[in-house]
Amino acid sequence: MRAGPRTLSVAIAALLGAAPQAQSANADFQNFFFDVCLAPTGVLAVRCAETPLGTGNLSGDSESSLNPSQNLAHNQPAISTAHTRSKEARERGEKLREDESEDGTRVASGPWSLLVNVHGTWFDRSAGLLPDVVRGFEGDSKAAELGFDYRVSDRLVIGGIAGFERMDYDFDAETPGVNFTPASVAGTADNDNTYLTLFASWNVGKSGFAELSGGFESIDGSYRRNSVFQESTRTITQTNVQAEGDADNEVTWLSFNAGFDHASGAWSLGPYAGLTWTRSRMEVYTERDLGNSGLHMSFSGATQESLLGHAGLRASYVASTRGGIVVPQLRVEFQHEFDNQSQDVMASFVLDSAATQYLLSSSGGDRDSFNAGLSIAFVLKNGWMPFFDYSILLGNDDLDRQRATLGLRVEF
Repeated sequence: MRAGPRTLSVAIAALLGAAPQAQSANADFQNFFFDVCLAPTGVLAVRCAETPLGTGNLSGDSESSLNPSQNLAHNQPAISTAHTRSKEARERGEKLREDESEDGTRVASGPWSLLVNVHGTWFDRSAGLLPDVVRGFEGDSKAAELGFDYRVSDRLVIGGIAGFERMDYDFDAETPGVNFTPASVAGTADNDNTYLTLFASWNVGKSGFAELSGGFESIDGSYRRNSVFQESTRTITQTNVQAEGDADNEVTWLSFNAGFDHASGAWSLGPYAGLTWTRSRMEVYTERDLGNSGLHMSFSGATQESLLGHAGLRASYVASTRGGIVVPQLRVEFQHEFDNQSQDVMASFVLDSAATQYLLSSSGGDRDSFNAGLSIAFVLKNGWMPFFDYSILLGNDDLDRQRATLGLRVEF
């Protein structure tokens, strides 16, 4: 029903001779905004009236800037952090198996142990060749964790980790254009993550092991979008859009890992492999119009799933000293994403009386990557076990990530 009015308004706008019209840089969003300007209300109607003949014709820069593709990114950090939780559970099992001297004697004071961790993560997501589909962003997070484990028998250990993490990231700034001055960042996200991880590790035979872990994470997020409204003639002063919304996100994950450790004197070498399934579900939310632009939006909920496979090799050396044991370790693992499906989100302007919807759809991204890590653990005779771990994601065309952990485990 709207094709006729929209076609007519576009034709009239194209015939205007007062100023040159911009070529469409994001045709899908431009067509969506033509429809929005058929039934705007409030301040949104003022914005539409600023375009030639009120049709909603935007500059090419503004088409890309107003496209709310920031929303497609918010599940990705949640999935990525779940992968690090799974990796952390694997590292926990490794440290439990390292609590032995060269002759196999455990240096421990009891079946219980308490864990205190702090860690930091730094990440950078590339926009790639399709910035209108996936926006680039970079950020960091800081976390504190408290964990425990209980050695049920010589073959079985169970435990858990509870933690709080603060994550912040900024979206890449847009490129300046003709009379077009973007914000220093295209948006921000501030997340408070509370999470719980449970795990169990079994020794199988003389050198094998199997591990099962899983977790739940609750994310309280605040998401800001900075964009620019500019009509197609680029002669009217641009309107800066500052819109912000709050949304909760729930993440669940389950992981299985198995392998074996081959010991030769003080050296230990072991392959391992496994899978991690993750689901991140973000709630519906509506933005607040901080700058009275009339361009704040509502977003549907979104769910993204991941099935990440890994296969790796770890090498460690156990050195006995008078004070206890020193265990340096190197590891490298290959990762492959089996469930790399797109994610769909529906968006609409709050002041559009027709509630016209715009479909945001993400691409799958890179499937293959490598994780490399270096750690050193100290197993002291008094049952105190300080350790440091550093890991880095390599070979992923879309994402760079580094993580450093400092921790202390005490047995009693």
